[in-house]
Amino acid sequence: MPQKNKIKYTPMAVDDMDEIFSYISEDNVAAAESLLERINTGVSKLADFPNMGSVLSDEEYTLVNSGYRFIIIQPYLVFYRIIEHVIIIHRILHGRRDYLRELFSTQ
Repeated sequence: MPQKNKIKYTPMAVDDMDEIFSYISEDNVAAAESLLERINTGVSKLADFPNMGSVLSDEEYTLVNSGYRFIIIQPYLVFYRIIEHVIIIHRILHGRRDYLRELFSTQ
């Protein structure tokens, strides 16, 4: 049986989850909890299927070369990299945000 990958969150990804929860829970705590559960479920699948996420298109050349991938958990994009047997969750950003600027501003 292949080795299961470990999942680690960067401090920015943890902050993103906190912000998502805080924002949504102002109106609906149950919806905020449900969304975080969907995000956690999607991220946990990466432990078994690390390459399931998409690589950004060639237009975002720098991200392709740096190994960034992403999965979509509507309406959020979860950006991650695979380093050996560790999945590093870098950011969790709303799809309508300028996610390229946000992703690179934290590096």
